[in-house]
Amino acid sequence: MPLCVTIARAVRTERTDVLHFGKVHMRSKISFFSVAAFIVLVDQVSKKFFESFLLSVEGHSVKAVGENFARFTLAYNEGIAFSIPMGGRYVLSAISIIASSVIVWLIIKTPVSKRVELWGYSFILGGAVGNLIDRVFYGRVIDFIDCDFFDIIMERWPIFNFADSFITIGMFFLVFHFIFLDKKSEKQPEL
Repeated sequence: MPLCVTIARAVRTERTDVLHFGKVHMRSKISFFSVAAFIVLVDQVSKKFFESFLLSVEGHSVKAVGENFARFTLAYNEGIAFSIPMGGRYVLSAISIIASSVIVWLIIKTPVSKRVELWGYSFILGGAVGNLIDRVFYGRVIDFIDCDFFDIIMERWPIFNFADSFITIGMFFLVFHFIFLDKKSEKQPEL
C-alpha cells in the first residue's frame, strides 16, 4: 500500500475518533448542563413566588425560623455581592455573560472523571445565569433570604437568593476539589 494512502487512512481514522470522542464527551456533560438549567428554573420560580408573596405582606418581610434568625425579606440588588455598586446594569450583565461563557467552556474541557469540579462549575453556572436573567430583564436581582448567622463577620448577613446559594456551594465544591482531589491526581503517575 502506498505511503500516502496509509497516512490518509490514519488521518481519517484519527479524525473520526476525535469526532466520535467529541460526541461521547458532550453526551457525558449533558447531566451537568441539565443541573445548571434546573438551578436556573428553581431560582427564577422562587424569585417570582417570593416577590409576589412579599409585596403583599406589610413591611415586605415574614418570619421563617425563630424571632430573627431567618426571615423572608424582599430586597432588590442593583450591585454585585453584598449590594456593592459596580458599573451598573449593562456592565454587570456583560461581566456575567463573559463569566458564564467561561464556565461553559470549563465544563466542556474538564474531563468527566473530575466530577466534583464539574458539579462546582454546574452550580456556579446555574446561579450566574439565574442572576443574569434578573439583571438583563429587570436591571436588578431579586433577593429574599434573610439570615442572621449569630453575628459572625457582620451584624446581619446580606439578603440573598437561591442563585447566590448555588454559586457559594459551587465555590465550596471547587475549593474542595482543588485542595483535596486535584492534589491526589497530581501524585498519581499518568498511564
